[in-house]
Amino acid sequence: MRVTVDATAIRPGHAAGVEAFTYGLLSGMTADTSCELRVNVLRGTLDQWHGQVPATRIGWTEVAQPLRSDTAPGRVLRRWTPVRVRDSLAVRRAVNAVRQRAVPRQRGADVTLYPFHGAPIGPGPSVVVLHDLRHLHAAFHSPGFAAVVRENVARASALVVTWPHPYRETLRLFPEAAQRTALIPTPTFQPAPDRAAARPEPGLLVYPSSTASHKNHATLLEAMALLPQCRLVCPGPLVEPDASRLLARAARPDLRGRVSFPGFVTLDELNALYARADAVVIPSLWEAASGAMLEAFSWGLPVACADAEPLLAQLEFTGAEATVFRATEPASLAEAVGRLLADRPRYAAAARHADNRLAVRTWTATGGDYLDVLRWVAQGRPGPMPRSAFAAELAGEGTA
Repeated sequence: MRVTVDATAIRPGHAAGVEAFTYGLLSGMTADTSCELRVNVLRGTLDQWHGQVPATRIGWTEVAQPLRSDTAPGRVLRRWTPVRVRDSLAVRRAVNAVRQRAVPRQRGADVTLYPFHGAPIGPGPSVVVLHDLRHLHAAFHSPGFAAVVRENVARASALVVTWPHPYRETLRLFPEAAQRTALIPTPTFQPAPDRAAARPEPGLLVYPSSTASHKNHATLLEAMALLPQCRLVCPGPLVEPDASRLLARAARPDLRGRVSFPGFVTLDELNALYARADAVVIPSLWEAASGAMLEAFSWGLPVACADAEPLLAQLEFTGAEATVFRATEPASLAEAVGRLLADRPRYAAAARHADNRLAVRTWTATGGDYLDVLRWVAQGRPGPMPRSAFAAELAGEGTA
């Protein structure tokens, strides 16, 4: 089977969770030698892809793509363009039309995999990974992105959703796609390390995430003003327009020296932060699922998280326990962190328990589940859609 993966919507160092997901999935898919794999990536990023996915069985094609928001001019435009204009249907369609001209036709592929649902898909048999549907919700509505998602759902030969909450949302919003939509859970984005029993830096909180608005750093910083005993490190892509505002807030006297935004960091640098951390805080307003939460579990770190519906569903799915706070209330967040640090052994044990439950999941198994769906599409979708045995096992336990 000849598979093309269109990863041109992903720039290494800027795409956060979708980026880590794609690295892991490609590594898992290459374990199947019956699959001929070709990957399209942005021009100038091939060395970074090789560093993350060192497989020799992948054929790589670099593609130039204009009007990127993660270049220096694009970041300036993103900072100063009003959100209602930037996310409008007219602007999004114009930008996508220009970008699509640069994407090569998928000649010779039996099926094309699109690991990011927010960019338009091309013609031919296709599988789209639908991470979350926040742009279709009133609180996060973006007409331009919502239109892309709806069009992709309508055109895709099959959809794959990675977590139970967005899977249920997909079936609710797109019931006509139910028979071509599969739930395929992922592993933790990195393997579990050797966990230290000691607390290297009590009071050190970590929140790895881009600075996109829905990640809700603003509430976290106001909570830090109520937690003078704590320090905070927020690694991740600095996305405008929020990045500049957050850096300015962190520089004010009440937070100066206690809050830092180091930008995108390597996996080794991220692991060094986790090794020092006392806890992980996740104030996000919406996620498909939080990679930071899974990484906290793998390190045995206690978690404080917002009461956003997908995060609560993730806690239920993983059988985990965290201190939960009201997402937009700094005082509630500060109180949850206080409770967590006062009873840290309990929440650290809950994190280890959740990780032990999920540790059986590997990228090789995940890649195999994806290849089953890709093969089903390439063969003309004979019979029922393949389903992930791992998802079925968890559903049997009443957690999915």
